[in-house]
Amino acid sequence: MSKPEPPFFVGYLPTPQALARFYQPLVLVLVVGCAMLGYWLGAQQKPGAPAVWAVGAATTMSGVLQVDPYPVLHRVHPEDPARIESVLLVRQGKFAATGLARELDGKAVDVTGARISRGGWTMLEVSSGGSFAPADGIEIKAITDRLGTESLGKIVLAGEIVDSKCFLGVMKPGAGAIHKSCAEVCLLGGIPSMLVAKASDDRKYGYILVRPDGTSASTLTAKLAGEAVRITGELERRGDLLYLRMAENGLERI
Repeated sequence: MSKPEPPFFVGYLPTPQALARFYQPLVLVLVVGCAMLGYWLGAQQKPGAPAVWAVGAATTMSGVLQVDPYPVLHRVHPEDPARIESVLLVRQGKFAATGLARELDGKAVDVTGARISRGGWTMLEVSSGGSFAPADGIEIKAITDRLGTESLGKIVLAGEIVDSKCFLGVMKPGAGAIHKSCAEVCLLGGIPSMLVAKASDDRKYGYILVRPDGTSASTLTAKLAGEAVRITGELERRGDLLYLRMAENGLERI
């Protein structure tokens, strides 16, 4: 007497009962297992940074425009008149706002754009030259007299180079290896380069990077975006922004 042949699945025929009894519980276990794995992986993710990119909600700010090394609007802080708020300016896409702002450098202006903010940092994304307009009623000297560059001394900092636009709220995540290629393109387009360093209190601090001569360091640092670096230089305060003027050969990968 010959042995019965093992069940064989043919796509256009009903599934043999022996195979169905084997695969049905197996599929159920796999589905439940995948669902549990997905839930566990999701639970391990850290919450995103409390950042805001107010796309479609135009905000107008008034102050004094500074174009170099990166476009910044200095204004009297709306909640603290004794303080000057320095708002970084960028263009839509992966571009600097330098060309749009150049002719109004040092003048009182109204700037309209989408607000980007994270922690104590504020940025405004402008769309075109029409985003800038001469402003009335602003005492330029009252603001510029409070903007002198203050040297805070020599320093060595370790952290990650990011493009400030994505890090401050346009992308989540806006840092790390997963964001490296995006950050590199942004920096090559002139977006302000920033070193993000974590302090002993686990808070992150951002330092705007400039070359030894005080000019933009965006293209210089682009290749190291998303990587851990150590920078030696001089720390400076302008308005309420901290700048790190890198020393010659003061940038190294770690």
